[in-house]
Amino acid sequence: MIHKLRLKSILGNFKIKDHTLEYEDFMARFYNMCIDEGMEHGKIMPSRAFCSDESQGMPIILITKHFSAFPFNHGIVGGIMAEGRNGAYAHHGNDLAIIQASHVGYDKDTGHFGRYRRLQTHDCHLSSNCGQIQATLDWYQKEYAFASENTLLQKVGDQYLITIDKMLFQQAHSEGVFLDLSELVAMPKEGEKITPIKILSTAKVYSASSDLIDFLKQRNYQWSENKAAPIGDALTPDLFTFKREIDQNNQNEKNLFQYMPWIVTSSEPMLSAAEVNVQVEFDKSYRNIVREPAYQGRKLIYIAGLNIDYSPEEGQLFSEMQFVPWAVYIQDVDGSHRVLEQDELYEKLLSYSNKNPNIMDINEALCKISES
Repeated sequence: MIHKLRLKSILGNFKIKDHTLEYEDFMARFYNMCIDEGMEHGKIMPSRAFCSDESQGMPIILITKHFSAFPFNHGIVGGIMAEGRNGAYAHHGNDLAIIQASHVGYDKDTGHFGRYRRLQTHDCHLSSNCGQIQATLDWYQKEYAFASENTLLQKVGDQYLITIDKMLFQQAHSEGVFLDLSELVAMPKEGEKITPIKILSTAKVYSASSDLIDFLKQRNYQWSENKAAPIGDALTPDLFTFKREIDQNNQNEKNLFQYMPWIVTSSEPMLSAAEVNVQVEFDKSYRNIVREPAYQGRKLIYIAGLNIDYSPEEGQLFSEMQFVPWAVYIQDVDGSHRVLEQDELYEKLLSYSNKNPNIMDINEALCKISES
């Protein structure tokens, strides 16, 4: 149980309320932070590790405006840092500023995360955002739906019964969702085997555990006395695990796998997945940066967070975007470095002006090219 509680706490660590910045505001403050840390205007090479999604175009434009340089592409689909590009990136500028972010869509009409209007489609329809994360979640969500619909509860007289599909506890299968019987089923005395009350064609019926009965009472769950009913969302993440052969080419799945029970049971699975991806990716990338020889003797700032993409209205070229900072790694030329966690980082960003005195006029810069 300690391990499961630790996993749950990681999801709860990420704060959005009172930690969100409009993207233009964030970019100005981050630029001023880089200058305050001793970086030189005109010699800073920004880098972005974003998803390939077209919704990430606005942040790239804003990075270009504020740093007077088009950012190096450090990301792959899903907002993953391409660590193999570290060495090449280090040679492109004197001072290095890396921005890494997962992203999630937000639909103001419904108030839910994970959807985004695709203006370039023929009917401007809404689709998943980030599509890579949704594609990763899809199998797990379907497995959880099967488990929650095929784990049945019923009260017969004084007996509380739980009916479990055989697929949900046969660990011999190479992949699937598997229930924790020790939490759900009344356990026999030590040395005795768990014996079902009844064996059905595709399921087995057991006496429910006292822990499950007490837990459901706390949720005011009403046991059906007429017909066994699905456990539904009362199948909480501490009651099951997933087993699957991970696609080693899918870094998003590798990042999210151990947190999947909490993600699929979240009220906003896409948001929870994006939050976890930011946290895991920062931890992994921070360690790669610290060990990267090409970064030694350099000023470097690596900030990670979440891009929230407000779904645009029809006819709206660019939509509102927000940034939720998670953590930052700051390195000086002498090798000294420090990490600021979310609360401290947010307060530090707020301490800087949201006006950039060196902001570039992109139109003017482009006119100079056309006049030359």
